[in-house]
Amino acid sequence: MMTCSAARPALAALLLCGAPILAGCGGAEAKRQAAGLEPGASPADLYVNMAVAYYQRGQFDAALERGLRAVDEDKRNADAHYVLAIIYQRLGKQADADRHFDKALRLDPKNPEYLNARGTILCTRGRYDEALEQFKAAAANPLYATPEVALTNASDCARRAKRSTDAERYLREGLSRNANYPPALLAMARLNYERGQYQAARDYIARYGRLGRATPAALLLAHRIEAKVGNSSSAEALADTLRRQYPDAPEVMEL
Repeated sequence: MMTCSAARPALAALLLCGAPILAGCGGAEAKRQAAGLEPGASPADLYVNMAVAYYQRGQFDAALERGLRAVDEDKRNADAHYVLAIIYQRLGKQADADRHFDKALRLDPKNPEYLNARGTILCTRGRYDEALEQFKAAAANPLYATPEVALTNASDCARRAKRSTDAERYLREGLSRNANYPPALLAMARLNYERGQYQAARDYIARYGRLGRATPAALLLAHRIEAKVGNSSSAEALADTLRRQYPDAPEVMEL
């Protein structure tokens, strides 16, 4: 569920200076301009972008080094603390992740990206009430471009907490914000399937199929729904598609 979208400049610009980073790219302002940053931007922004790029490549040690450098350059740069928190969380260093999440939110307490990411982390730790508060705060921000993301995450967290009614409510609110958000449609299909409401599940999986990707989980769910509504030919066709497209997926063992 988490992305590092708080690093605002384009990631492609990170490659302009080449990789032992910055060594031969001129002065500080030239470096910022080469990375696509606004004149006078925080010196930390360049290292934030580098940290994001390394993180997305799976080079976590290099990402951590750049994240630490970003904080050294500007301790009041909220994005630097946020990205560092994400990296520490990925490395399993929860205390360090919490410290930098808290710092990012103190510097920019209404940032919906930070709140959404923090909620995701809290939910994975079983701190459901705290997580839901973070998701709701993110979705309530009128400047948040994708509130359906936080609301779908809230639904997943409520489902983990075995609060089915709340899970449905968050999904419906998310779909009211964006009726074509594929993860919410897939989640609604799963929720209705689990309740035995197979026709409603079929309607949602059909909407998902027009918009979302045929992942192993989606194909398995569609197969199960078709079997429950008595459409054995479609169920078998979906099973064949799952076996053919994803022969090594764990979902194949569940057919």
